[in-house]
Amino acid sequence: MAGFGEQERRARRDVSRRRTRRRRRATAALALLVALSGTIVATEARGGHARRSRSRRAAVGVSVSRSGTALLTGRTRALSPPPPRQVVRLGAIPASRPGRASVFLHGPARGRMVALTFDDGFCPSCVARIVRTLLRTGAHATFFPNGRYAASWDPQAAKIRTLVARGQVIVGNHTFHHVDAPVVGAAVFGADLQENERWIERTFGLTGRPFLRPPYGAYDGGTLAAAGAAGYTRVIMWSGTVADSSLRTISYILHAIRIWARPGAIILMHGNYPPTSIALPRILALLRRMRLRPVTVAELLGGSPYRPAKPASSVP
Repeated sequence: MAGFGEQERRARRDVSRRRTRRRRRATAALALLVALSGTIVATEARGGHARRSRSRRAAVGVSVSRSGTALLTGRTRALSPPPPRQVVRLGAIPASRPGRASVFLHGPARGRMVALTFDDGFCPSCVARIVRTLLRTGAHATFFPNGRYAASWDPQAAKIRTLVARGQVIVGNHTFHHVDAPVVGAAVFGADLQENERWIERTFGLTGRPFLRPPYGAYDGGTLAAAGAAGYTRVIMWSGTVADSSLRTISYILHAIRIWARPGAIILMHGNYPPTSIALPRILALLRRMRLRPVTVAELLGGSPYRPAKPASSVP
């Protein structure tokens, strides 16, 4: 039996050696193929392109932008980069105004207003769907994004600036790394808050001040002191939630809205899972039936440094 075990081990070693040799030969062949392809492409660029350039212009048309980028027209796919995003100018970002931070769980009941708020945003398609719904319906909401999820928010930046300019959206601060403030301490929390503020300014061209939502709804005296020192004087908690930090069904989300949507309510939601973004049109329809008006936290509580302006397309 011992001899059989030794033979089996030798056989396994032989198989392993053969596999290693095959991988090395395949890697060498791939490297050679890449090198030859590079040589062919370089030769074509030096010679063949020059010979065919005149006929190519006649066939598809070539124009050159001021930046020197070739733009192919006709049936050939354009090689130019996408056009720059349109920037809605909201004016200079106001300076920070340190003060005492106050905590808000809800707003006044008068006016039958409800503040819909969206945190995090680690699902790009969810964030995009929420933004499209707000643009299409004219509904109002508040975003509390984390800079660590820039891949979701950056592509929507121009549209969000449009929504802010229309008065439909306010952007608040949710920290960059979604830190647990009492756990990491006031100094680390304050630094992360400022990092997210810089990302908000760079991405959206506006400030998140004075609205802060601490991740997990966790805060202490040090959190409030650091927030106030950074100009975040309105700490926005919530009076109701659809509990969608975990995956929920659309029916669950709508049922939660029926329970928590009351005049003055602040509703916590997330841009993290598809059901919330898919349910948003139905949420808005449900609020209409309940005679409730979705607003931003600035409309509910006041304090926004921006004054909305009508978009140029809507001016008669």
